Amino acid sequence: MTTMATNKAHCATCSKEKAILKCEGCTQTFCYNHVVDHRQELNKQLEDVEITCDLIRDTLIKQTADSQKHPLIQKINEWEHDSIEKIRQTAEEARRMLMKYTIGHVAEIEVKLSKVTKQIRQSRQENDFFETELRQWKENLTKLKQELPLKSPSITIRQDSTPLVTKMYVDVLGKFIILIKKNRADLIYKKKFVF
Repeated sequence: MTTMATNKAHCATCSKEKAILKCEGCTQTFCYNHVVDHRQELNKQLEDVEITCDLIRDTLIKQTADSQKHPLIQKINEWEHDSIEKIRQTAEEARRMLMKYTIGHVAEIEVKLSKVTKQIRQSRQENDFFETELRQWKENLTKLKQELPLKSPSITIRQDSTPLVTKMYVDVLGKFIILIKKNRADLIYKKKFVF
């Protein structure tokens, strides 16, 4: 008895030579009974993908709604608070030092002014003064006027070249950096996103 060679494809599920349909997605062949099973399995996988998609969407919506509670946003808020506090403390210290100097300086000027005033009144009362004394009193008063607090050219405000507040960078997986500057945020791309 001679057997005929058959070229029938085998079913990927049951391995029988009854395959009637080839799946274009996985390139496997299936018999009539298992085509339906394969299709049901694909439908189940599609449902799983849809559920995952919905979960991601829900998470995205929740994160967007609660963005102020995100730990990194909290860290930025802390940096902002700490930076403002450093600036406030430094400004307060500068004001306190300036006022301390001003109060002491005012007292010095008051002593000098009282001395000149006493000399002028005494000379007027005794009607005993000359041009040289008048010139000297005018020079002394001109100097005192130049020494008046907060008008003196010797008092200036300088800023250190070392920043009081450090800059903040947001590095997103090395793909881009958001550079926070004084009045704006600049986006610096390191490389493009690839999906």
